[in-house]
Amino acid sequence: MDTPTQPTDTPTQTAETYGQPSPSASPKPTLYVCHGDEGGPKIHPCRRVQEAMHAAGIEYEKVVAAHGNPLPFLRKGSRDQLREATGDTKLPTLKLADGTVLTHSRAIMGWIGEQR
Repeated sequence: MDTPTQPTDTPTQTAETYGQPSPSASPKPTLYVCHGDEGGPKIHPCRRVQEAMHAAGIEYEKVVAAHGNPLPFLRKGSRDQLREATGDTKLPTLKLADGTVLTHSRAIMGWIGEQR
């Protein structure tokens, strides 16, 4: 699968940065998070979900699907690729291997709890 060429700010950006899981993706769930990622405030939903996934030992693909501000008019870029991949623009979003999409951290945390 060809990865589209995207302008980069840093030399380490990958396909995951632009809303697509890696081409060699295994049947792991894919977690779509914002730019805050794991370095955001402890109460941030994207960080809490990732910490819970790690604590539960769940392996997953991670896609940084939004950059900038949560307010659309201050955001860099769009969430069109996120909508294309998941059907929604909310973060965090977890797409399971069977195609099921969970939006909102509470739903994702509930799924994580069921995996233990």
